[in-house]
Amino acid sequence: MARHPGRWEVAFQDANQAAVRFWRHVAAEIAGEAWAEERRPVPHRPDLPPDVWISFGVNSTATS
Repeated sequence: MARHPGRWEVAFQDANQAAVRFWRHVAAEIAGEAWAEERRPVPHRPDLPPDVWISFGVNSTATS
């Protein structure tokens, strides 16, 4: 992640429990408490549950 510093936004579905655990862990490791999670509708797919979006910042000294 240090190779790509800046603001990160990652989307996944709540039903994908591995992704839920992974991205929450990554966000906490990289950003501590300075990360956010929100739900957004899937574009052009009203039949699907909203995506979960996690956003956090990565600086060039990140270790992951």
